[in-house]
Amino acid sequence: MGLFKTPEWGVKPIQDKHKMLGGLDYFILWSSLGVGLLVFSAGSFLSAASFFDAMLAIIVGSVAGSVLLSLAGKIGSNHGIPSLISMRPSFGIRGSYLPAILNVMQLVGWTTFEIMIMARAAEMLAGSVMPYYFWAAIFGALVALLGIAGPLNVARQWLGKFAVWIAYGTSAIIIISLVNSTDMAALISSPGQGMSFFSALDLVIAMPVSWMPLVADYNRFAKKSKSAMWGTFIGFAMTNILFYFGGVLIGTSDVIGIIVAIQAMFFGFLMLLLIVDEADNAFADVYSAAVSTQDIFSKINQKYLIIGFTALSTILATVVSIQDYEVFLLLIGAIFVPLFGVVLTDYYVLRKQKYTEQMLYTRHNRLGIGAPAIIAWALGALTNYLLSPLSPIYMPQLPAIGATIPSLAAASLIYFAIVQLRPRKNQPLAKEVD
Repeated sequence: MGLFKTPEWGVKPIQDKHKMLGGLDYFILWSSLGVGLLVFSAGSFLSAASFFDAMLAIIVGSVAGSVLLSLAGKIGSNHGIPSLISMRPSFGIRGSYLPAILNVMQLVGWTTFEIMIMARAAEMLAGSVMPYYFWAAIFGALVALLGIAGPLNVARQWLGKFAVWIAYGTSAIIIISLVNSTDMAALISSPGQGMSFFSALDLVIAMPVSWMPLVADYNRFAKKSKSAMWGTFIGFAMTNILFYFGGVLIGTSDVIGIIVAIQAMFFGFLMLLLIVDEADNAFADVYSAAVSTQDIFSKINQKYLIIGFTALSTILATVVSIQDYEVFLLLIGAIFVPLFGVVLTDYYVLRKQKYTEQMLYTRHNRLGIGAPAIIAWALGALTNYLLSPLSPIYMPQLPAIGATIPSLAAASLIYFAIVQLRPRKNQPLAKEVD
């Protein structure tokens, strides 16, 4: 298969002949996607908690979040479908449009951040050789090429043969050097600045949750669902733990400051090699933004969408700055934790892992909207908002329970209750709309 002659996968189920990726491929893919300077930045927020609470939150949040991530991916590998299509049996075809729009918005944001980081790092390492916006254009072009190449080529050619080894090597060197240069005794005894375990947990679990609307876009190519699930879980949990821990050691949320700190420890080429790996994350973001758009506009050519979203993100990377990153993470949790509380409850509890093509590609009522899912999602998101620092009524002096677990439970239980109690009179319409 030529590098840029991949099929237009679209949103229809993947045929068995194209299910080529095994458990090791998914371990490589998701461990690589768990690597990133933005994860360092997220981990640095946990410095406000005691070291014990921070580490417990990192381990529990990474494991719990990766379980949710792998379960969401399993829907895709079981049925060969991308993530947004997996929402249709619960939300309806038109009901899935709002999650698709919100997902595209977060993915354009992530792609912008990734291109910005790569360009800033390259500019700092190269000096005045080229101005920042030239570097942004170069990395934008690389991201677009990876997106056009598609998941199979990226997983097998870019990651499996090249980028993942850079990620593993540089990550190990950076983490070991950070440990050696940190006063671990003082860090371990630090009482923090008042952040609770549950508040720290919300920030950790936001990272794997941010990948949940993307995971099935890649796991649909799995030879076997079980091996893909385990590869996803182990790969992402491992690197998420390491990089959140590294963020605690660095202690600064400023991404440029992180680049400066790492560059000061090592020869510039190590920093540059780590930046090259950021292209994997940007590829996944822009590719899934295109797939999510096809949930609404299935006829648009995927390659045009990839080029368009990359161009938009590259432009944004030259005019915006990273601000309120912690708020961005909390918003992701507020939106997508309850969303997948509904999706996972529908698939694993109510439908017993049995989706049919009719459920995925036909309207279940005239509006094409699953009202129970929308209601449960809205109430779960409201629960998350009210219990998070984003809320104007948030009172940190009260016993903290966090926002993740209550909002996940609320959305799941509300959806289950509504579906079980409502009359079962609506049947899927025969008309196929996508």
